[in-house]
Amino acid sequence: MLQREKLVMNSKKINVKGSEISYIQVGNGPHKLLIFSGVLGLISDFASLTNNLDGEKYTIIYMCDRTGNSLVCLNRPPNRDFSPGFFYLDADYGIALMETLGIDRYSMLGWCYGGRAAMIAASRAAGRVDKLVVWGSSAYFTAKVLEGYEKIREIHSWSEATRLPRLEIYCEEYMSNTWSGMIDAYWKILKDDDGDVCRDVLAKINTPTLILHGAKDVIVPVEHGVYLHENINQSTLEIFPEGGHIMHLKYPEKFASIVDNFLSSMQ
Repeated sequence: MLQREKLVMNSKKINVKGSEISYIQVGNGPHKLLIFSGVLGLISDFASLTNNLDGEKYTIIYMCDRTGNSLVCLNRPPNRDFSPGFFYLDADYGIALMETLGIDRYSMLGWCYGGRAAMIAASRAAGRVDKLVVWGSSAYFTAKVLEGYEKIREIHSWSEATRLPRLEIYCEEYMSNTWSGMIDAYWKILKDDDGDVCRDVLAKINTPTLILHGAKDVIVPVEHGVYLHENINQSTLEIFPEGGHIMHLKYPEKFASIVDNFLSSMQ
């Protein structure tokens, strides 16, 4: 287990490009990490990192609600905007957040939805990004993937461990509308863009990249991780043989150790 003292998570808000952005800062180390949250995110989604990475080595910055994400209850977030280009807008806000905070060099991390925004951002801020880490993510959608999302469109189908903590932050109506809105937006991408989210940016990522994927991921099948590895230069693929979509929660210490070793390595 990686040893570290328990750190206080500081929740803050800052004006970025005319919008009020919530973010959480953990640790005070020299290596800055920007983590893109996902839709209906919780700080506990990233406990494998906050509980195991050394706060004297890293400063973790979570971008919370751009227009609807909230990792802690900093008042109810506004309705999520899923108009065309929303992944790219999230990416731009992440870059702008770090600029506003005066942070010139940093690494980017993202899971699933957040991984897509992180890959786009890494391609657009190449000169400032030291490393990129994405897991359970993809560059495109298929009908098979979206049919899987349809099976969990109804939030009452979620496990209590997933649903109940989110209800403490998001009201049921907001959760249902936001989740369904995201799935509808994914179907629109499949219809209008042949499922392409960010295929074209992969070749523009020129920073060392770690791709982690669960071999048993039923939300984003492992072939998506393989595709990212085949199309991102300087990338490394780490597959968890028994891992699913939440492998970072099932294997928190192993996950954090792999990420820490990658971020610490000289490349």
